[in-house]
Amino acid sequence: MTYSISQFKTMLHNLGYSLGPDGLNGNHGNLLDLYTEAAVQEFQAQFGLPITGKVDQPTCERARQLISNLQHSLNLTINAQLPINEFYGPRMIRAVMQFQQSHDMPMTGIAGSTVRQKLNEEVKKLLRQRVCVVEGWVSEGVTG
Repeated sequence: MTYSISQFKTMLHNLGYSLGPDGLNGNHGNLLDLYTEAAVQEFQAQFGLPITGKVDQPTCERARQLISNLQHSLNLTINAQLPINEFYGPRMIRAVMQFQQSHDMPMTGIAGSTVRQKLNEEVKKLLRQRVCVVEGWVSEGVTG
Protein backbone atom coordinates (compact mmCIF):
# COMPACT_ATOMS: atom_id res chain seq x y z
CA MET A 1 0.00 0.00 0.00
CA THR A 2 1.36 3.38 -0.95
CA TYR A 3 -0.15 6.52 0.53
CA SER A 4 -0.70 9.61 -1.58
CA ILE A 5 1.22 12.67 -0.38
CA SER A 6 -2.06 14.13 0.87
CA GLN A 7 -2.92 10.97 2.84
CA PHE A 8 0.58 10.82 4.30
CA LYS A 9 0.40 14.48 5.39
CA THR A 10 -2.84 13.78 7.22
CA MET A 11 -1.34 10.69 8.84
CA LEU A 12 1.76 12.65 9.93
CA HIS A 13 -0.45 15.39 11.39
CA ASN A 14 -2.55 12.83 13.28
CA LEU A 15 0.64 11.31 14.71
CA GLY A 16 1.77 14.69 16.02
CA TYR A 17 4.41 15.63 13.45
CA SER A 18 4.74 19.32 12.62
CA LEU A 19 3.73 20.35 9.12
CA GLY A 20 4.82 23.95 9.56
CA PRO A 21 3.31 27.07 11.10
CA ASP A 22 -0.14 26.47 9.60
CA GLY A 23 -0.14 22.73 10.27
CA LEU A 24 -2.29 20.60 8.03
CA ASN A 25 -4.29 23.69 6.98
CA GLY A 26 -1.24 25.14 5.23
CA ASN A 27 -0.30 21.95 3.47
CA HIS A 28 -3.25 20.79 1.41
CA GLY A 29 -2.82 18.86 -1.75
CA ASN A 30 -0.47 16.30 -3.14
CA LEU A 31 2.69 18.44 -3.05
CA LEU A 32 5.74 17.51 -1.00
CA ASP A 33 6.64 20.93 0.43
CA LEU A 34 9.64 21.62 2.68
CA TYR A 35 7.63 21.28 5.91
CA THR A 36 6.19 17.94 4.86
CA GLU A 37 9.59 16.71 3.70
CA ALA A 38 11.05 17.63 7.12
CA ALA A 39 8.20 15.79 8.88
CA VAL A 40 8.77 12.74 6.68
CA GLN A 41 12.48 12.84 7.53
CA GLU A 42 11.67 13.06 11.24
CA PHE A 43 9.32 10.07 10.92
CA GLN A 44 11.97 8.12 9.01
CA ALA A 45 14.65 8.93 11.60
CA GLN A 46 12.39 7.99 14.51
CA PHE A 47 11.67 4.58 13.01
CA GLY A 48 15.17 3.78 11.73
CA LEU A 49 14.37 4.14 8.04
CA PRO A 50 16.67 5.59 5.38
CA ILE A 51 16.21 9.37 5.64
CA THR A 52 15.10 10.34 2.14
CA GLY A 53 12.31 12.81 2.89
CA LYS A 54 10.25 10.94 0.30
CA VAL A 55 7.04 9.02 0.83
CA ASP A 56 8.64 5.83 -0.45
CA GLN A 57 7.62 2.18 0.01
CA PRO A 58 9.58 1.50 3.25
CA THR A 59 8.16 4.69 4.79
CA CYS A 60 4.61 3.82 3.75
CA GLU A 61 5.00 0.28 5.06
CA ARG A 62 6.24 1.48 8.46
CA ALA A 63 3.39 4.00 8.66
CA ARG A 64 0.88 1.28 7.77
CA GLN A 65 2.29 -0.95 10.54
CA LEU A 66 2.21 1.90 13.05
CA ILE A 67 -1.41 2.80 12.29
CA SER A 68 -2.62 -0.81 12.42
CA ASN A 69 -0.72 -1.34 15.70
CA LEU A 70 -2.35 1.79 17.14
CA GLN A 71 -5.77 0.53 16.07
CA HIS A 72 -5.13 -2.85 17.68
CA SER A 73 -3.90 -1.16 20.88
CA LEU A 74 -6.97 1.09 21.04
CA ASN A 75 -9.17 -1.96 20.54
CA LEU A 76 -7.44 -3.69 23.45
CA THR A 77 -7.38 -0.75 25.85
CA ILE A 78 -10.73 0.95 25.29
CA ASN A 79 -12.61 -1.60 23.16
CA ALA A 80 -12.71 0.89 20.29
CA GLN A 81 -13.80 -1.77 17.77
CA LEU A 82 -11.73 -0.16 15.03
CA PRO A 83 -11.09 -2.00 11.79
CA ILE A 84 -7.41 -2.90 11.48
CA ASN A 85 -6.16 -1.09 8.38
CA GLU A 86 -3.73 1.61 7.29
CA PHE A 87 -6.05 4.58 7.72
CA TYR A 88 -6.26 7.11 10.56
CA GLY A 89 -9.81 8.22 9.92
CA PRO A 90 -12.59 9.86 11.93
CA ARG A 91 -13.35 6.72 13.99
CA MET A 92 -9.72 6.45 14.99
CA ILE A 93 -9.58 10.13 15.90
CA ARG A 94 -12.62 9.61 18.17
CA ALA A 95 -11.00 6.51 19.71
CA VAL A 96 -7.78 8.42 20.40
CA MET A 97 -9.84 11.20 22.02
CA GLN A 98 -11.63 8.62 24.17
CA PHE A 99 -8.27 7.15 25.23
CA GLN A 100 -6.94 10.64 25.97
CA GLN A 101 -9.99 11.50 28.05
CA SER A 102 -9.74 8.28 30.07
CA HIS A 103 -6.11 9.13 30.91
CA ASP A 104 -6.62 12.84 31.70
CA MET A 105 -4.81 13.97 28.57
CA PRO A 106 -5.85 16.86 26.30
CA MET A 107 -8.48 15.53 23.89
CA THR A 108 -6.94 16.33 20.52
CA GLY A 109 -7.41 13.07 18.62
CA ILE A 110 -3.72 13.26 17.76
CA ALA A 111 -1.66 10.22 18.74
CA GLY A 112 1.61 12.04 19.34
CA SER A 113 4.56 10.38 21.03
CA THR A 114 3.18 10.92 24.57
CA VAL A 115 -0.14 9.31 23.67
CA ARG A 116 1.57 6.43 21.86
CA GLN A 117 3.86 5.84 24.84
CA LYS A 118 0.92 5.80 27.28
CA LEU A 119 -1.02 3.50 24.97
CA ASN A 120 1.94 1.09 24.82
CA GLU A 121 2.19 1.13 28.64
CA GLU A 122 -1.51 0.33 28.96
CA VAL A 123 -1.28 -2.53 26.44
CA LYS A 124 1.71 -4.02 28.28
CA LYS A 125 -0.17 -3.74 31.57
CA LEU A 126 -3.21 -5.50 30.10
CA LEU A 127 -1.09 -8.25 28.58
CA ARG A 128 0.74 -8.82 31.88
CA GLN A 129 -2.63 -9.10 33.65
CA ARG A 130 -3.81 -11.63 31.08
CA VAL A 131 -0.63 -13.68 31.44
CA CYS A 132 -1.03 -13.71 35.23
CA VAL A 133 -4.63 -14.87 34.90
CA VAL A 134 -3.68 -17.59 32.40
CA GLU A 135 -0.72 -18.73 34.52
CA GLY A 136 -2.93 -18.79 37.62
CA TRP A 137 -5.53 -20.84 35.79
CA VAL A 138 -2.92 -23.25 34.42
CA SER A 139 -1.37 -23.68 37.91
CA GLU A 140 -4.73 -24.36 39.48
CA GLY A 141 -5.62 -26.80 36.72
CA VAL A 142 -2.37 -28.73 37.19
CA THR A 143 -2.43 -28.88 41.00
CA GLY A 144 -6.19 -29.19 41.53
